[in-house]
Order: sequence, then C-alpha cells, then structure tokens
Amino acid sequence: MARITYQNRLENIISNPYCSARDKDFAGDLLTYYKRHRKLTAGRARCVRQMEERYSPEACAAIQQLRDQGESDPRIISLKALEGRCEDSSWDKGFLESVIDQLLEGRQLSTRQEEILGKIEDRNSEEVINARSRWTADWDLKPRLREEFRVMMGYYEANAPYFSNIVTAYKIGESTEEPYVPSKHVFDKICGGKYALKVLNAHWAEAKYPVGSTVVVRATAKQFPNTFKGKAAAVLSTTETIVNASKGCKRYKILLMGSMRPALVDEKDIKIYRAPKS
Repeated sequence: MARITYQNRLENIISNPYCSARDKDFAGDLLTYYKRHRKLTAGRARCVRQMEERYSPEACAAIQQLRDQGESDPRIISLKALEGRCEDSSWDKGFLESVIDQLLEGRQLSTRQEEILGKIEDRNSEEVINARSRWTADWDLKPRLREEFRVMMGYYEANAPYFSNIVTAYKIGESTEEPYVPSKHVFDKICGGKYALKVLNAHWAEAKYPVGSTVVVRATAKQFPNTFKGKAAAVLSTTETIVNASKGCKRYKILLMGSMRPALVDEKDIKIYRAPKS
C-alpha cells in the first residue's frame, strides 16, 4: 500500500468540494512549501490536521445540512439579494460571497464583519443603484465625461504611482473590446480634485498659440538646453497629454526650425515669435 504523504493529504483537502476558497488557497501554499522542502514545520503540520478535522466526513455532512437549510434561511436569502445588487468583480461582492460561505459552514460573523455588511448595504441601496444606472447612461451619452477621464488617465500615467491601478485597468480596456467604465465615485476622485481641475481647465481652454503659429522657447523653460532657447518653432499640435498641473500647463507639440524631431512643451514655456527688425 502506497504511503500517504502530506502531498496526498493536502490534495484531498484542495479537491474537497466543501473546502472554502480561503482554505483552498492556504492548502495550496502549504502544498507548494511541501513540494519544495519535502516536509512541513510543526506549525504547518498542525494546520493540515486542523483542516482535515474541519472537512472530515462528519463535518462535511453538517456543512451540507446547513447549506440545505440556508436556502430558506432569511439571513442567507437577504445576503444573496444584496450580493446580486453589487457590481460584478467589486470588493463588496467578493466579501459577501465569503460571508455567505462562512455562514453556510456554521461559523458566526464577527462584530467587524457585521459593521462592514452595514456599509455594503448603504453602498448598494436601491437609491445608490438607481444613481449608478443614471451614471452609466450619462457615461454613454455624454462624450465630455469620457474625454475628461481620458485626459486624466494620461496625466496620472505620467505621474505614477497615483491611481496606477485605475490607469492600468483603463489601458487594458483600451486594448480590448471592453472599455473601462469608472464608477461615479472613481470618476469624481480622478476628475474632481484641485489638480485635476487645473489640468481639465487647461485642456478645454482655447490654445494661446494655434496650430501653425510660430513661437520661440522661453529662456525660463527648464526642460530645454540653452541651445534651444530663443529659437523659432512651428506649433504642430495643441492637444498633447498634459503632465503638469500648473498655470500654463496646456501641452503643445512643436518643431524647432532646423530640427527633424518634434518636442513637447508646456504653454508657459513658449511665446509668440517676433521677427527681428531689419
């Protein structure tokens, strides 16, 4: 008869349909450790025994009985209804799934978990859901909202790590057929701050130097070497990604006379070209 190892025991725990997602992950970590070291520490071995007890045939039968009863339990029904009101892939939805599994396993919720449930109910009330639906309609019908969010994504990409997780989600959405749609809360955080308002005001403002204008780089422009300053340049674009939140931050693309490569510059760092008097 083959010897039963911790690998066998952990694989049995992981494959047990009654095993919670959290315990599956933990057992998977233990299995990885065992495969690497071919043994478990005393503490890890104790955790294996505890999980085996938690998912013994008798315990699994009790869990199934609780699940059967849970289908008609008012608390479980209420929590599942709340889960259905949460946005897909949201933290709230994941928390509710965990809490429901916990209750179906016969484990009581902590005071902190109950507090969090109250907050989730507030965040997913009928009133909030209706407001969320109105926001989704606004997002589809008002291109200005999408443009402002796009502008701020460019700004925050250039100023990492602020909102890097949202920037990443937005970029992934751009490269797929499922564009990222922020919640109203996220949009307000991204586009409603004092720096964001400066960036957006600059974006929507009329360009001081229209495309085709001839400008020169100011002597105070820190990003250019002295050899560039005072040279004439043609304005190629006035809608480049804004990377600063200061006065005159509207972003231009210019081409210095005699150069083959365009350069990016803030509006404050250029001025209109005045031909020298003959």
